[in-house]
Parts: sequence; C-alpha cells; structure tokens
Amino acid sequence: MGFQERLREAERLRKHRDFQRAEACYRSLLEEAPQHAEALLGLADTLRGLGRPHQALAMWQTWLELHAPTAPVLTRMGDACRKTGQRAQALQHYRKALRLAPDHRSALMGLGDLYLRENKPDRALECWERLLALDPSLVSLHAQVGNLHRKRLAFEKAEASFRAVLGLEPENPYGLFGLADVLRGQGRHVEAAPLWDAVLAVDPHNPQVLTRAGDCFARLGEAGKATRLFEQALTLGFHKPALLGLVRVAQDQGNHLEALRRCQELLAHSPRDSRALALLESLEAEHHAPPGKA
Repeated sequence: MGFQERLREAERLRKHRDFQRAEACYRSLLEEAPQHAEALLGLADTLRGLGRPHQALAMWQTWLELHAPTAPVLTRMGDACRKTGQRAQALQHYRKALRLAPDHRSALMGLGDLYLRENKPDRALECWERLLALDPSLVSLHAQVGNLHRKRLAFEKAEASFRAVLGLEPENPYGLFGLADVLRGQGRHVEAAPLWDAVLAVDPHNPQVLTRAGDCFARLGEAGKATRLFEQALTLGFHKPALLGLVRVAQDQGNHLEALRRCQELLAHSPRDSRALALLESLEAEHHAPPGKA
C-alpha cells in the first residue's frame, strides 16, 4: 500500500474513532516523512481523541514550526491548553486564531468558555453573542447565555435568550426552566405557572425545580399544590428553601403552630441559620401576642 493510500486509511480510522490503529498508521507515515503536514495534524487530532492533550500539543507545535499558522490549528491548541489548565497559553492561541479569522466559531466558543472559567462573564458574553449572531441555531449556547444573564439578574436579556431556546426547541427543559425562573424573578407568576408545570412533567424529581415551582404556586394562592411540591422536595433530602416555603404557606393560612413546627425543623438542620432564627423569633412573638395584636 502506497503512502497516500495509507494516509487515507489513517484518516478513515480516525473518523471512525478507531484511534489506536489510526495512531499506529500516522506514526508509521511520519517515520517516512517526519514533516508531512497532513500526517502531523492527523496524529495530533488522534492523540486529542485518545485524551492525550499534552502529546497532541507537541504535534501541533511541530506542525507550526514547519507551516504557517491557521485558525483551526490554533483553536485546537487553545482547546487543549484550556483542558490542561494552561489558560494563558489558551488565551494566546484563541486570540491569534481570531486575528486570522475573526468569525471562527470554535475559537469564539472556546474563548468564551475560557473567560467564564476566569470569572470574566462580560467577556464570555461578548464572545458568545458574536457567535450567536453568526449562528442563531445554537440552542445550548442560547441557554448558556440566558443562564449567565439570569444569574446576573439581567432578566430582560435572559428572557430573550430562553425564548430563543424555546423558539428552536419548544420542549427544551433548560429553556422551560430558565424562562420560568426569569419570570419568577420578575414577579410574573401567572405567566410562569404553566412553564413550571411543563418543567415538572420532564424533571419531577429535582428539588430545585420542585421548590421554585412551589414558590410560584404559593404566591398564586394555590396552597395545596405548593405544599405538595415542597413536601416532595423534602422527601429527596434536606432542602432549606422547601421548608421556608412550607413556613410561608402555613403563615398565609394563619396556621401559626404549623409554621413554628416547620421553622423548628429547619433549625434542627441548620441551628445557626440567621434567617431561620429571625423567622422563629417573629413567629413566637406573633403566636404569644395578645388577641387583636397578632
């Protein structure tokens, strides 16, 4: 089998994720032609597929010593450096890639992730919003951008992102949860209620979902439904927001003894919780207040 045929076979093996055999093929080719561009890149990608980023980086570096840099190679190097904790080097590779190709999508994605890991959400958003302008069909990225905005309480921007998710995938659980939670943050509980029902239909055993849905229905006056959701969250383990929700439901119903019991249950788990201590003090004062002064 000639050189080009063996090279095609190595590519075929790599594309079929038969990485060990592909590695052997590429190394055999490089023994004959140590500077062969396709073989060097193929071996680097194979080593990346085998989970050996340090060795892949060495191959890419050898390639760069022989050939002009390209955005795809620099981006792959950035990805490998990011995964191995070499953030400064990753940043350099991504920036060089984007200087060569300002709209390189993988570089924008990787650089955004790097900025997020460095706690620079504004810069991450810049990268990802540029990427979404190039390709608005990236559902998971819309959700990630929405979550960043949601955590920063930028509710209008978060709402737009999650609506974009649901416009592409109407039953996407991350879009449903994100939009429901954003509406909750804006006090738009009537709009959020059907979304919480949709989230519960696909994720009924998540304490966070159960508690936030319970909070929504409690604020809408649906005490029975809220109580069931809070109690279901508690069956999955101690969950402070669920107990706080049950305290509030009991208060709304004028059941001071039940509110006290739930508050004491919370303190049994978190004896120094300042919010629970203040709530207990308030409940005890209310419970012992003279008639007409409660």
